[in-house]
Amino acid sequence: METEVETSLPAHYERNLGPIVQGWSDKNSSDGLQIISFASQPEAGVTTFSTLGLSRFVLKLSGNRDIRQELLVSANDGFSRSEVASFLLSLAESLLEGKQALLRGEVIGPGDPIIPGASVRAIYVANPSPFNDSLTQFTSAPPTVFAYLIPITFDEAALVRNHGWRWFENELAKQNPNIWDLARSEEVLCKS
Repeated sequence: METEVETSLPAHYERNLGPIVQGWSDKNSSDGLQIISFASQPEAGVTTFSTLGLSRFVLKLSGNRDIRQELLVSANDGFSRSEVASFLLSLAESLLEGKQALLRGEVIGPGDPIIPGASVRAIYVANPSPFNDSLTQFTSAPPTVFAYLIPITFDEAALVRNHGWRWFENELAKQNPNIWDLARSEEVLCKS
């Protein structure tokens, strides 16, 4: 039997991001996680991908707190949708395995490029600020938090670690790099 989260979350996404264009899942997995995509979000030429079903599971935060979480990531349309979806599904499954939620300002990696042909090798966890605030207003118990994943380069990961997440987010706002270009240069975001 489907829970309220399972039935109302797709409608919540579609109210905020438009119609679901495509979906992916791992048929060999028993967790029921899916990835869905939305065209022209947050702008034309960009596709946004989101987990669907991660919030059915309770994850841990520091301080012994519990939350539910869904993940979003965006990429320019020139990149393989199935590769981006596969990356996001793998990350969500690893969160379930560790039962630990992602925190704003956290950096995952760096490691190998997140998908073939990408230069970005790490992920920065942010609030979903490119979208309308109503996206983050989804009621559940414990609360559902939406984490926006920004793919970053090796050098950008070092900048976050050296200068902190607040500095990094201020620089993103000032320099306004194309965070949806997964093959962008290491020089795009530089220390000012």
